Amino acid sequence: DKDGIIWIGTNGGGLNRLDAATGNFTRYQHDTSDPTSLSNDYVRVIFEDSRGLFWIGTQGGGLEQLDRHTGKFSHFKHDPHDPNSLSNDFIFSIFEDQDQVLWLGTWGGGLNRFDVVESSFTFLTTRDGLASDAIYGVLQDEAGLLWMSTNNGLSRFDPQTRKFKSFNAEDGLQSDEFNGGSYFCSPDGEMFFGGIQGFNSFFPTTIKDNPVAPPIAITSFLKMNREHRFSRPIGYLDEITISHRDFIFSFEFAALDFSAPGKNQYAYMMEGLHDNWITTGPNKRSATFTTLSPGKYRFRVIGSNNDGVWNREGRSIDIVITPPFTQTWWFRTLLIFVLFGLSILFFRWRIKIARISSELKTARTAQLGIMPHSAPDLADFDISGVCIPAYEVGGDFYDVFWQDREETHLGVAVGDVSGKAMKAAMVAVLSSGMVYCAADKCRLPSALFKQLNRSLFAKTDDTMFTALSFLSIDVHSRDITYAMAAMEPPVLVAGGKSFHLTDARLGLPLGAFDHAEFKDSHLQLEPGQVLVLYTDGVVEARNKAEEFYDGHRLLTLLDKIPVTEISALEIKERIVEDVRQFTGGTLQHDDMTLVVIKAIG
Repeated sequence: DKDGIIWIGTNGGGLNRLDAATGNFTRYQHDTSDPTSLSNDYVRVIFEDSRGLFWIGTQGGGLEQLDRHTGKFSHFKHDPHDPNSLSNDFIFSIFEDQDQVLWLGTWGGGLNRFDVVESSFTFLTTRDGLASDAIYGVLQDEAGLLWMSTNNGLSRFDPQTRKFKSFNAEDGLQSDEFNGGSYFCSPDGEMFFGGIQGFNSFFPTTIKDNPVAPPIAITSFLKMNREHRFSRPIGYLDEITISHRDFIFSFEFAALDFSAPGKNQYAYMMEGLHDNWITTGPNKRSATFTTLSPGKYRFRVIGSNNDGVWNREGRSIDIVITPPFTQTWWFRTLLIFVLFGLSILFFRWRIKIARISSELKTARTAQLGIMPHSAPDLADFDISGVCIPAYEVGGDFYDVFWQDREETHLGVAVGDVSGKAMKAAMVAVLSSGMVYCAADKCRLPSALFKQLNRSLFAKTDDTMFTALSFLSIDVHSRDITYAMAAMEPPVLVAGGKSFHLTDARLGLPLGAFDHAEFKDSHLQLEPGQVLVLYTDGVVEARNKAEEFYDGHRLLTLLDKIPVTEISALEIKERIVEDVRQFTGGTLQHDDMTLVVIKAIG
C-alpha cells in the first residue's frame, strides 16, 4: 500500500498484513462474536483507491472496507430487499476509473458500479448486454471504456452510453473462458487477459468496429419444404407467384459479410401480414409462412454485420398468392348479379343468420363437450388446462387421459384444427376421439401421429388439417416423450428462466399429406419445473394497435411468475389474465388453448 505495507489475501485464512521492516504478520480473520471483523476468510482481491480507502473483495462475504488504524471492517453485502445493495457477494475484481468510481466484477451478479460517497450500488448483467454475469477482471483504456474478462468472452462497456460490446473466440480470443486474477494493463496501455487456452494481449485503440453495412441476399425459396428452382437465380427476381394450395413456403437469406458470420443478425417481415420486424440470428437464416390468404405481399429482410451495423434497406421481393376461382374477379362479378337477384329474399336471409348463430352455439357446445371436466389428481404432477373459444369457434381442443389401464403413462394432447365454426368443431371432435382411441396402442407420439395422419388424410377434405402437440408422461420416472405437428414449441420454465424447447420440431400438420414423418423428443421434468403448451391463438392474440402478444412476451411473463410457489392453475390464470390485459377487450379472432404441467414432489 502507500505506506509500504504488504497485504496478502488467502484461500480460507483471511487477510494478512506483513510489515516488511520487521517481518511481523498481523492476521485479520472472521470472528462470529465481533461484527466488525472480516466477513469471510476467502479473500479474492485487495484494492487501495485514490482516496486512500482500503477495499477487500471476498468470495461469499461481499465487499469489505478496512480502517487500517483501528483494524475494523465495514461490510457491504447483497440484500434481496434493497435494490441499491451489492448484486452478489462473490467479488473477483475491483477497479477505480478516472472519475473515482469503483467498478466491481462479481461471480454471478454481473458488473457493479459503487458510489463510495452515497454507499449505493447499481449493477448491469447479461440482460443489459454483458457477455456473462461471471466477471474475472476489469480494466479501463485511455478512452474511458471498461474491458472485462468473463467466462463467456470479453465485454467492452462505455459508461457514458451504458452500451456493451462482446468479443468471443470467433474474434480471435484464446477461448471464451478466462481465469480469475489474470488481467493487467501495461504503462503504455496494452491490456493482457489470461484464459484456459493461453492469454490475449492487445491495444484497445487498435480494436475497431466493422463500419460496413453488409449486402443482404435472398438465397433460396422453398415450397412445401422443398427448394423451388426458377428460370433465373432468385437474386434477380422481383416477384414470385404461387398458388393458394402452396400453403407452406419459406425464404432463406444471408448477410454477405464474412468477418465473423456467426455474429451477423437478421430481421424480417411480410408486409401485409406483419406490423413489426421479427428478429433472428445466424443459426436460423430463414422465414417460414403457412396458410396465407390469397393476395399480394412483400417479403423484406434486413441484416447486420458482426459489429451490429445494419443494412436497413436490405432485400425485398413481392409474392403473389393466386386465389381459388371463388375469389377471382369474374366470379365476383357473377356473384354481384346473383346477390342482386337474391335481394328479394331478405326474409330468408334473416332466417339464415339465425341458423348461423345457432350453428356457432352448437359448434361451441360440441367443442367444449370434448374437454376434460376436471384436472387429474397426480402425486408428482400438477396439471391445469383451459380452452377459450373465439367468437367463430376456431377448432382448438385439449385432453388429458391415461394411456394404459395400469395408469403409468399419462397422455396430454393440445390440438388446433384449421377453419371455423361447425366444420372445425366436428373435425376437432373427430381428431380428439382418434387421439384418445389410438394412444393406448401407440405409446410413442410419433407413431400416434403417423396413424392419425393417415386417418385424417382419408377422412377430411384438402382444406382441413390438424396441428397437434402430444406428450406421453411416465408418471414414475418423470420422463416425457413428445412430438409436434405444426404447433408452437412448448415453453420450459427451469431455474427461474423460461425458454422455448428448440428441439421441438415444427413438422407438418396432420391430414395435409398422405405420407409424413414425425420425430419424438424427450424431456426429464424435475420438481419445480414447469412446461407450458399452447396454441397459436395465445401468441397471435392482438390488441387495438393490431400488435401480436407473441412468444417473447410470454417468456417475459413466465420469468416474473414465481412458478415454484404457486399451482399450475394459478400459473394458467396469470397467463390468461396477461393476454386479456394485453388485448384490452378486442375481438378474439382465434381459440386460445393452454395447458400447464408442473412437476412437484
